Amino acid sequence: MALTGLLARTRRPPRDTVRPMSDSATSFITLPEQDTWGLQGKSVLVTGAASGIGAATARMAAEDGANVLVCDLASSAGADIAAEIGGTFLALDVTSPSAWADAVADADRIDVAVLNAGVEFRAPEDFFRTPDDPGEWNLDSYAKTTSVNIDGVAYGMRALVPVMDRTGGGSITATASLAGLIPWTPDPIYSMTKWAVVGLVRASAPPLRKKNITINAVCPGGVATPLVRVFDGTVPPGMAHPDHIATAHLGIATSGLSGRVIKAVAGRAHSAHTFAEVTGVD
Repeated sequence: MALTGLLARTRRPPRDTVRPMSDSATSFITLPEQDTWGLQGKSVLVTGAASGIGAATARMAAEDGANVLVCDLASSAGADIAAEIGGTFLALDVTSPSAWADAVADADRIDVAVLNAGVEFRAPEDFFRTPDDPGEWNLDSYAKTTSVNIDGVAYGMRALVPVMDRTGGGSITATASLAGLIPWTPDPIYSMTKWAVVGLVRASAPPLRKKNITINAVCPGGVATPLVRVFDGTVPPGMAHPDHIATAHLGIATSGLSGRVIKAVAGRAHSAHTFAEVTGVD
């Protein structure tokens, strides 16, 4: 299977010389087309894998030879995906530290983890009908959104890092959003949670590198998934197919690079976001 629209890169430096937080470095541009990510026999865990980006990533990893752990609260749909790809389904509440502990308790190894589960604060159909009003925020929705989008990544890292460290290393990717790079005024709470994911990934990269663990974020634009009320597999104009985002996850996960934030936008090759340099700091 030829895989197009992947991250592209120039010559990758040796693993121990990669500078994960050096955004001005030119070692990472794009990944060329490739036929495999080298996942044969690897163990890959994907959250939010019952549909959308998670399901696409689980399918692609399985097609590349990985043993995939399909994690989601949607047990029926998740079990169907696992059966389809020959993977294993696990009903996982990503907002529960104890559920995460149970999920990895018997894991011999986890080579790649894609922390993809996420929810929106406001319904997409409401984005342009009413302005956001903090005085009217639903606090139950607030708690759910921050718990899934932020805690789901943090608790996942807490559970996964010891497993990867014990087995010599691994790779973690997290689904953030372009709303984590720009002010997304229709849904400030969702935007806040995705900025948090970007910050967590970038700040965690240097210490995790010492454990031979890479961590990166993928920031999709609009994607045709049930999250934005696309249930029939069609791709509306301006939106990306979930496969496009899946290639970003698997491409950066297997690149050997860390601390990168990958923009995955419909009709464009994946690219690393360049952050402004911090100045005036001793």
